[in-house]
Amino acid sequence: MTIHLPTLLVVCVVAVAASAGVMTLYAATQRTYRGFGWWIAAQWLLALGCLVQMFRDSAPELLPLANLLLLQWPVVVLGGMRRFSARHPSRVPPVVDALMLGGAWMLWLVVWASGGSLASRVAAYSGAVCALHLYSAALVWQMAETRGSAATRMLVGVDLMAALLHALRASAALAAPTAPATGLVTEALLLGSALVIVVSALVMVYLALMLTGERSESQLREIHRQLRVLADIDLLTRVPNRRHFHELAAQALAEGVEQPCTLMMLDIDHFKRINDLHGHAAGDEALREVGRCMHDALRRQDIAGRLGGDEFAVLLPAAAVDDALAVAGRIVERLAQCRAEPLGLSIGVVQLQPGEPLDEALRRADQALYEAKRQGRGCAVPAFGAESKPVFGESRPLGLSPL
Repeated sequence: MTIHLPTLLVVCVVAVAASAGVMTLYAATQRTYRGFGWWIAAQWLLALGCLVQMFRDSAPELLPLANLLLLQWPVVVLGGMRRFSARHPSRVPPVVDALMLGGAWMLWLVVWASGGSLASRVAAYSGAVCALHLYSAALVWQMAETRGSAATRMLVGVDLMAALLHALRASAALAAPTAPATGLVTEALLLGSALVIVVSALVMVYLALMLTGERSESQLREIHRQLRVLADIDLLTRVPNRRHFHELAAQALAEGVEQPCTLMMLDIDHFKRINDLHGHAAGDEALREVGRCMHDALRRQDIAGRLGGDEFAVLLPAAAVDDALAVAGRIVERLAQCRAEPLGLSIGVVQLQPGEPLDEALRRADQALYEAKRQGRGCAVPAFGAESKPVFGESRPLGLSPL
């Protein structure tokens, strides 16, 4: 069967233009990212190159332009990947892309202008395309941001497949330099070239949409993570808010924390006076410092939270009352080190009883906290017994004088 070259070129033009049209329509109606426009341009330029190839016999002077338009595809697609992954730029500057394209085109142009045989021209063109695809595959694979992407791996695979086919095409041309233009070898070379063009263009549609989808999914996951932070974390002190503290503490108790387990409730002495005398900015800074000092003094398994206002709570698994009092002392020591002016804390401590609900333990800790305030503030007071008949232990001064 003899391949009709004009028909083959028409098929290439229609297939590539259709893929370019799909990508253009998608970009006009959906959100895309940097680099998508370069992929569209690569498709349209490829279609234009196939179209110009149709006039190679009637206007041979158009052949250099046609082959330049065909050669650009891997380089322009690479340019799109550079912009798509702009946060992690390649160590190879973009100017090298242009130099590679220009060098590959000049290689073919020199062979063509010297009047070489069809086989030598085919070998030069296919060798140039092979080099450009290998260059593109190497740089795309080095992009750390997208290396784990299935679409990126597929794009590298397409580049390598195209490079292999063009390497085989160049080898076949060099192996049969005297084959006539209508021979079976020439037909196979033409068919292989058309196959690479069409497959690359069609696969690029899928890859562009897949890369866009992966980026959108990644951004949605990040947005979801940020929303979870906003919903769970007190943005001022960077500790869990009241709702999230209850969730974490209740979950830990339900899973069975190591006993004994204690609960501390603390607040800043005369916090209203800080706001009234120094302004709310000073009050906010005091809350941030308490949050930081709590974070530094606690273990990984400890759970802290801001209950509201200047009131905080801490759940301490595998810690007795004396251990909790030592933790309170460490918090106060760290607070003294990071503040020029003293900041007093009052702390209530209770040990959770077997099967005791978290809310009941919080109420008992609140009773101990108010007892610490009643005893002059700036101290920690443990509470024992039931909520209805609390028994308060000896208070422990925390070393800071209240304001």
